[in-house]
Amino acid sequence: MNNQATSPSKSLDTQLAEFRNRRFLATPLAGTIIWSLLILTGAFLPPTFAVWAVFIGTGSIIYLALGLAKLTGESMKFQKGSERNFFDTLFLSAVGMSFLVYALAIPFFLEDYRSLPFTVAVLAGIMWSPVSVLLQHWVGVFHGVVRTVLCTAAWVIAPEHSFILQPVIVVAVYLVSIMALEQRWRSMQAEVGTVSADCTLRNI
Repeated sequence: MNNQATSPSKSLDTQLAEFRNRRFLATPLAGTIIWSLLILTGAFLPPTFAVWAVFIGTGSIIYLALGLAKLTGESMKFQKGSERNFFDTLFLSAVGMSFLVYALAIPFFLEDYRSLPFTVAVLAGIMWSPVSVLLQHWVGVFHGVVRTVLCTAAWVIAPEHSFILQPVIVVAVYLVSIMALEQRWRSMQAEVGTVSADCTLRNI
């Protein structure tokens, strides 16, 4: 009975190469859109609605990313069973971990509702750390560390503006991360083009 979660016909090296060859734009783009909207909800909506916006908005980022992937040309189907790339499974585990940390955010929220954007911004950002390991690129560590440091500083300095400052910081870090990922993607495409040109010249 074949009930494995990864493709048995491909080695881990092959699956890792396929994983690394993706653009990785859909998820940070979705995060940028949602957190940008949270700036507006934090600025203009009453606290009760702003709170619900954080819960619903951040919880929907992965679903928005699945839709945006069709526009960015990425494969985010996360096939079941033997067709799934092993490193997709690892990525999904990181996403699931970021959902589980809401359990830490809720008690702080019950004590002080203003802490919600701060705790969600920091705890959800930890899923970026494994990205650096998987991609062998600095962007994941940058995103996770800078996001944590700046959000913590903003909470300590101005907790009363949490519903605006925290989304602003997250969006700013997302924009830098998107630029880094796009630069990585373009460099990869340029290398592929160079290799293809070399192969063509050799065959002439």
